[in-house]
Amino acid sequence: AMESLKDEQRRCIELMYLQEKTYQEISHLTGYDFNQVKSYIQNGKRNLKNMLVSK
Repeated sequence: AMESLKDEQRRCIELMYLQEKTYQEISHLTGYDFNQVKSYIQNGKRNLKNMLVSK
């Protein structure tokens, strides 16, 4: 399911949940704005949930 996410969403989710990074660390590592990071993670989680529920 992760591979079907947009690159930005996948990268932020991987950093947060697999590498246990904070929003601030993700922002620094990726160059994305802090609010973009929050948005990518929220949208990515929602998209993952929708994909998994619809299967």
